[in-house]
Amino acid sequence: MLIPIAALLLSDALLLIGHGLQLTLLPLSAELNGFTAAQIGLTGSSYFAGFVTGCIVTPYIVRRVGHIRGFAVLATSYSALVLMFYEAPWFFTWLLIRFFAGVAIAGLYMIIESWLSERSTAQTRGTVLSLYVIINLTMITVGQQLINITDIASHSLFALTAILISLAIIPVSLTSQSAPAPISNVRMDVVKVWRISHVAVGGSIITGLVTGAFWSLGPLYAGRIGLGGFELTAFLSIIVLGGAVFQLPLGRLSDHYDRRLVVFFVTIVAAMLSVLLALVPTITPWSLLMLAFLWGGAVMTPYAICLAHANDRAAPEDFVMVGSVMLLTMGLFSALGSFLAGRFMAVTGPEGLFWFSALCLLVFALATALRRRTHVLAAPAVSEPFRAVAETVTPMALELDPRTEAEHSDVLLSEEVQPGA
Repeated sequence: MLIPIAALLLSDALLLIGHGLQLTLLPLSAELNGFTAAQIGLTGSSYFAGFVTGCIVTPYIVRRVGHIRGFAVLATSYSALVLMFYEAPWFFTWLLIRFFAGVAIAGLYMIIESWLSERSTAQTRGTVLSLYVIINLTMITVGQQLINITDIASHSLFALTAILISLAIIPVSLTSQSAPAPISNVRMDVVKVWRISHVAVGGSIITGLVTGAFWSLGPLYAGRIGLGGFELTAFLSIIVLGGAVFQLPLGRLSDHYDRRLVVFFVTIVAAMLSVLLALVPTITPWSLLMLAFLWGGAVMTPYAICLAHANDRAAPEDFVMVGSVMLLTMGLFSALGSFLAGRFMAVTGPEGLFWFSALCLLVFALATALRRRTHVLAAPAVSEPFRAVAETVTPMALELDPRTEAEHSDVLLSEEVQPGA
């Protein structure tokens, strides 16, 4: 199963190490260059706007030049953009660079995910998706730790990021496997998905607001409360680890109870933990890390549960469309979350990041409780098991859902047995 995708997974690992390092490095470097919290938030917004744009334009790039050359072009562009951050440390320049960096990483994700989908079968899709999610989370965490190897103010970390991204081109370019079919266009029907599940769309909005703020401003928050070196990267990494550890247990729990009820309680806990983290100066470093681990588990898990809830209510042929709408909605609101959280931090200090998170999470929890009270759902005709989905994927990863493959097979079978066919 792994041999046909080994080179692709190696490229993915190298890319994600560099990307994880960049995600941590840029906010800290921006502060050294004199950017305000609001300006750093805006650069994060520009990145997420570019990510959404990349999801839309990448199919056209791949149709023109193919997967391998498309990957090489986007990775080379991303590598060059990383070096430009150091050479042009000005706010308006960074806005532009971060936008195109978002376009590049979204395109790279889409190429990898469509390739994985092409090389997997109905029997292996679930395993491949799980392996892909594990690699993403693990390599981003490894990349975060690399920030400790030298001074943030030096050119070395930007150079290392560019080297790792450039090295990611080699395995894909040397693979003997044939390239997959062109990427299909992303289907979008926001109104239909809203009708399928208000809670699911709301979950993607809140996830975007909160996690977008964290990815853009988390390193800045950690630095401003006095964390440095290993402590800073440990704080960021343990949040990602919490999301990885709690995703499957909470997802399995949602298989046995109303998923909206699970989302409600998880979101309430996340709001309470956000308040505690906003009061972080009064607690010890070990307590901070424990809170961060639990916060990651509570904040980074509702999205996948909301997606599972939407798929419970949707027809199998709509799974990819539902996931695409939710992912792109999350991307758009990640851009807004970065900006709003930056304004909160500018007014209230570093703890504003978690006051903002607490407010968003509390509003969503109350809205979920109200929706559940006024809208009683019938049990789905077919109970589908929870499947973990990382928030760092693009709509192409949804093609790896084994249920989508089964639906395509059923459609083809029905066409073959039509009278007169």
